[in-house]
Amino acid sequence: MMLLVAAALAAEPAWVQTFTIPSTGGPPTDECEGRAKVVAPRDPVPDDTPPSTSTSAKPETPVTEPMPEVDMSTLGPPVDLAALPLEPLRGNDADIARVREVFMHAAARRTTTRISFWGASHVAGEFFTGQVRRLLQERWGDGGHGFVMPGPPWKGYRASDVNLCANGTWMGDYIDRRGGRSDGRYGPAGFDLSPTEGAVGWVQTTKTNPQGRSVSRFEVAYLREPGAGVLRLQVDDTDPVEVSAAGEASQTGPALAVLKVEDGPHRLTVSAEGPVRIYGTWLERDEPGVVVDAQGVSGRTASSWQSWDASLMRPYLERRRPDLVVLAYGTNEANEKSLDPEKYATSLRLTLERMRSLLPDAACVLVGPSDRGKKVKRNRYAIWAPTAWVARVQREVGPAFGCATWDLQAASGGEGSMLQWYFNAEPKLAAGDLIHFSAEGYKELGSRFVAALTGEPPV
Repeated sequence: MMLLVAAALAAEPAWVQTFTIPSTGGPPTDECEGRAKVVAPRDPVPDDTPPSTSTSAKPETPVTEPMPEVDMSTLGPPVDLAALPLEPLRGNDADIARVREVFMHAAARRTTTRISFWGASHVAGEFFTGQVRRLLQERWGDGGHGFVMPGPPWKGYRASDVNLCANGTWMGDYIDRRGGRSDGRYGPAGFDLSPTEGAVGWVQTTKTNPQGRSVSRFEVAYLREPGAGVLRLQVDDTDPVEVSAAGEASQTGPALAVLKVEDGPHRLTVSAEGPVRIYGTWLERDEPGVVVDAQGVSGRTASSWQSWDASLMRPYLERRRPDLVVLAYGTNEANEKSLDPEKYATSLRLTLERMRSLLPDAACVLVGPSDRGKKVKRNRYAIWAPTAWVARVQREVGPAFGCATWDLQAASGGEGSMLQWYFNAEPKLAAGDLIHFSAEGYKELGSRFVAALTGEPPV
């Protein structure tokens, strides 16, 4: 197949190639029947075993810190969400005003408003951020789905309001992954993936959901490096576009393929010949509206930012320029035995220094850890004590970097609320691990977060 090469537009840097795809009849009618396997870059390819659908990271060894206990017989009446006070943004008035200004611009509907989340499992599951995206796009327009991986970087990978399918074997990598490269070259989202020979993945607009039904361009980020292979990109049933990811000797850097399409329903199919590290795909529209990028990896902490290659992140972030940055970390920090408030504050400052070096002008919100319960014995559960001081440190450190804060534990009702949301709510609002939430719980919290961002009551 002939290798297609497009010259960069004058307004784009040399590492961006733009292709105009001819009009199509829309996505193919075939449905997803793929079953993909996921491995780390240094792991052997497994046998044909169905992948797990779990999205929750296993908790680490518990910290040894005194924790208050709750007798389950004292839980009281069922959870009344209508009576639960809304948790506001906290911090400097000027930082909160910058957040509100983002939504004033969104209300004007003149340009795209981009909101970028980075975080751990609460972001990776895409239930929380999916609700945020829906509510903001319902009000201020669908600017496109935003970030998504075209294949599974880990088992159980999912996204809201976009259709995903993959088969074959994919290699997913991120900081501290067992069997990973540990080279820091994870791109703007902090993780990457590579299709092996014969693996195919696709991203498609939704058919029935109110949001996510149209796209004007697919932007596919990948690493250009010596010895890399060829990335094959196909929109609907048109001829595939092939771009070489091979750089000159000793040349390693960012690369982006932009595929422009007629605004409407489309599918992007992705495969590769030879090794290619893909950093993600953005679905955007040439219409004013809101875009929400959900970039999370389960089990990670905010310190991950310190290990990412900033020189690879910067070009992508400068091109996209998020209006609002949300860092949703803390649940895993509260589980680290070696961490105390002083050490955490030092680490958080280093992370926020890195973030501000890359995104100096964006409004910023730090989302704190979720409440957490742990069974002690029959009918008695402990409340995870470090959660509260992790949130406190975020409130203390955030303002120095222009970041407002939102306390997830307080938003769900404070200490012990995870027990209430699991044992005392119907339907259950928390997951059985007493760390994460159910889909309904994340939906409720997403609505409350949007209310905090805009300063208005939830819809």
